[in-house]
Amino acid sequence: MRHHRYHLLVADDDDALRETVCALCEPYFEVVAARDGGEALEWARRLSFDVALCDMHMPALTGLDVLEAFKQDHARKPGILMTARCSPEIRDQARRIRVDSVLEKPFTRRELLTTVASVVECAFDDRQFGETLLRDVRRC
Repeated sequence: MRHHRYHLLVADDDDALRETVCALCEPYFEVVAARDGGEALEWARRLSFDVALCDMHMPALTGLDVLEAFKQDHARKPGILMTARCSPEIRDQARRIRVDSVLEKPFTRRELLTTVASVVECAFDDRQFGETLLRDVRRC
């Protein structure tokens, strides 16, 4: 079990959604937000993140581009792709680059936090984190 908070990179060009996702995740993670794929990739190369959560359709680079680079540098760390327009092609590309989960927009608070808890628990074998986060989700 880890004794420090996990670091999460959130990338989405929709200001309102990015801020909401960050606010929902901040009780559980150290969060850094990026406004587009280029900024996300810069952050991913400068800091050490445990999880990357990226929107598919962003300026500069897509979420798949960012997650592919993230996974090349950190193969065992989880990446989650958010998308409003999920197609079989996007799912196939995500699977090819080993994205851990595809989260379809719009999603609920419960869906977001359950997805994040699941990938963290699997990647880092941290049941306590997953159980704590899921217990909090069930309370609301």
